[in-house]
Amino acid sequence: MAESRALCMPLTGLVPGQVPAEVVAIVAHDLRTPLNAISMGASLLDDATQPEQQKTLMLEIIRRAAHRMDRLIADLLEAGRIDAGRTLKIAPGPVDLAAVVEQVSAEVDAGSRAKGQTLECALPDDLPPVLADRTRLAQVLANLIANAAKFTPKGGRIRVTAAREGDCVRVAVSDSGPGLGPEDLLHVFEPFWQAQMTASLGCGLGLKIARAIVEAQGGRMWVESEPGQGATFAFTVPVA
Repeated sequence: MAESRALCMPLTGLVPGQVPAEVVAIVAHDLRTPLNAISMGASLLDDATQPEQQKTLMLEIIRRAAHRMDRLIADLLEAGRIDAGRTLKIAPGPVDLAAVVEQVSAEVDAGSRAKGQTLECALPDDLPPVLADRTRLAQVLANLIANAAKFTPKGGRIRVTAAREGDCVRVAVSDSGPGLGPEDLLHVFEPFWQAQMTASLGCGLGLKIARAIVEAQGGRMWVESEPGQGATFAFTVPVA
């Protein structure tokens, strides 16, 4: 399959202070959803007749919604820094990649199982340490796995693999979703772009940020996909 090496497209050519209407609509939608959850949860907590178990559940919903809003705001700020040409904060050092994959997979596995999805990790025992920022590496993996989970149907499979290739380790996250066509592959790393079939699944900043992190650590990221054949997002990271 051919690699997609499309450049991230900044929001250029705008009048200062002007933001495209479609961008405003996407961000507003992504903020309104968790905000509605917080509002609903607060209303139920204010109802004295609600059992304690229900109140505990509502508190958890509020916490998750607040985290989603905070994550979106952080992504917007990070995307702005990338487009402004500012260097991302990276603190590289020797990292046990297998341990990071295990940590991130454990964090998202519960959500995948709730959707009837299977999350598999296939890493060799002799995988060498990599030179990376551990927190940033976890951020990239979490984004790719969460992205795969969005597009994988119930009963589908997400697979994480890694293998050494020369002076680098190649990491890949594959899904059994609908896949992407040639036209989609040209735009998949652009901010605020979404395939038509996934227009309600997020603001489209995660992949842009993930690729910027990988490149700041001396690697590269690409996607391989065909319609109906799922998608594989892969990246390289230098061996320590």
